[in-house]
Amino acid sequence: HLFSSYSYNNQVRIHRVYCKSLSGPNKQFDLDEPQSRHLIKALRIKENDVVEVFDGMGDVAKCIVIKLTNKLCSVERTEDIRSDTKSKAQLKAIIPIIKKNNFNFMLQKMSEIGVNSFLVYKPNNIDQSVAKKDISNFLDKSKEIVISVCKQCGNNFLPSISSYSNLESAMDNIDKKSKIFAFDTEATKFFTQEEIAQDSSVTIVTGPESGFSINELDFLEANEVDIRYLGKNILRSETAPIVVSAIIKNHFGRMNK
Repeated sequence: HLFSSYSYNNQVRIHRVYCKSLSGPNKQFDLDEPQSRHLIKALRIKENDVVEVFDGMGDVAKCIVIKLTNKLCSVERTEDIRSDTKSKAQLKAIIPIIKKNNFNFMLQKMSEIGVNSFLVYKPNNIDQSVAKKDISNFLDKSKEIVISVCKQCGNNFLPSISSYSNLESAMDNIDKKSKIFAFDTEATKFFTQEEIAQDSSVTIVTGPESGFSINELDFLEANEVDIRYLGKNILRSETAPIVVSAIIKNHFGRMNK
């Protein structure tokens, strides 16, 4: 579902909707057509109903529906915009293109956990079923997924998604001050939370079903990336980044208390 709802003051069901126009200069604005269509056709929204609109950059406010057509929903902001503060401890994930269903599952769960940025790359050992796919087209569904997750879980910051032709290009776009961990079943050292400094952001790097290639491992080692394993059980390519994301976000949560 692209939209979620929750109980407001235990009285009214309010649907959450994403729209960048919330943070614009006008109190009245149109929702994008896909969001409008779902509100109108699927959720049977009516004029004067209240929705919560977030812009994906931390701002959120309640709005009232002022006009409906077959394809367009117009709203008016009825309160001051509330702004969330972005956490200083950011979690970025460099993840490979894998089979579509597995990739979408991985992206959904990592977004729910709270990963802030996804850098998607074509691995050397790419599965042949997705090897010839255009990454930009492949990621169209991904943007819908992260929007849907943020609506459901109440996160007002949309994770960013960018694509790269290889691991090296993705790594070039990582802040060198970030602590970087790569996860490989052949690693010799176990990953622990104690390696994460209290004030540091973290980048995780994972490989596809067939693992990192020799060239990719050599590249990671040459760039002094810490290569770790997660335990004796060999995790699936879509499971490993979910597990490590949960471990790191749990650590961040304890730090912030």
